[in-house]
Amino acid sequence: MNQPDELKECVKELFEKYLNHREESDSGRMFAPIYVSSCRAMMTGPLGELLEKMRVLSGAKGVEE
Repeated sequence: MNQPDELKECVKELFEKYLNHREESDSGRMFAPIYVSSCRAMMTGPLGELLEKMRVLSGAKGVEE
């Protein structure tokens, strides 16, 4: 596997296996136990946009898909 393909597979795995993982709490609420965050409020929006672009480009399914 060449580097670009391997990178794409790694990004896809990051989303499908970790970031899109959802669990149900004892009270029945669904939540994401693994997430990426920023303590800089001004960076939260751009970070979310970048992560979504990475998800789409990798071919990973979204949470609702």
